[in-house]
This record gives sequence, structure tokens and C-alpha cells, in this order.
Amino acid sequence: MSIVIGLLVAVVAVLVVLEPILRPASAAPPEPGLFDEPEDDPKVQRKELALAALKEIEFDRATGKLSEGDYRAMLDRYTREAVEALRDAEAPAAAGGNGHAPAGGAAAGSTEDAVERLIAETRAASRGRRFCSNCGASLEGSGRFCVECGAQA
Repeated sequence: MSIVIGLLVAVVAVLVVLEPILRPASAAPPEPGLFDEPEDDPKVQRKELALAALKEIEFDRATGKLSEGDYRAMLDRYTREAVEALRDAEAPAAAGGNGHAPAGGAAAGSTEDAVERLIAETRAASRGRRFCSNCGASLEGSGRFCVECGAQA
């Protein structure tokens, strides 16, 4: 009797394991539902990545991970990238939806001002804050040890 039960359990286990292989090909994956996140616009993603890179190099400089020369080089590079990304993201709205920036460079000045404003906001937000020299985490209060890695501040 126990042999029959053992064989039955083994057959069920084999069927469960092979079920994905034996399933008909017509069983398509479920369609996206109402709660799935829509894909972002690539131009918006590019802008967000460029601004995140600017924040990251500010953070790395504050934690001492970047030398002044490296910081300046990266700041120039990523600022140019952020300006281009902001121009691309704002070009359709500024040009009435045709995708071309207006002549005369009027958008260039406002875009550069927007980038400079974002950089200034990031710097102002990080003033007076201390960071762990080991892992880069923000130190809270007047604690002497990092809450993330345990290193002495």
C-alpha cells in the first residue's frame, strides 16, 4: 500500500515539474492591468539620469571620494549633458509641439538657468550635513558612528 502512495506522489511531483513544458503555447502571458506603471518618456528619463548624475558627483565630492580636478571635469561633462537633456525634454513644449527649439537661443538661457537652479538647490540641501567617510551615508544628529556601516564618523 505504501508503494502505491509513494508512486502516486512521485507521479504528481513529476507532473507539477513538467507542467510549464506541457502547457499549450496558446496560453499567453497576462495582459497588462490597470495598476501597471506606464513606461516613461525616454527624454524625461535622460533628463532625470543627468540630474541624478549631478547630484551623485556632488555627494561624492562631499564625502571626499572625488578630487577637485575630477569633480570639475565631471561637473562640466554632466552639466552639458543635463542642459542637452533639458533642451530635448522642453523643446516640444517650447516650440509648439513640433520638436524644434525656437530660434535665437531663448530656450538655451532658460534651460541653463534651470540647471543652475537645480544645482544650487542640491548644494543648499546638503549644507551642514555630514557623511560617513566609509560608505557615504548621511550621518544623523551628533552621532559618532554611522548607522549604515558602523564605522566611526
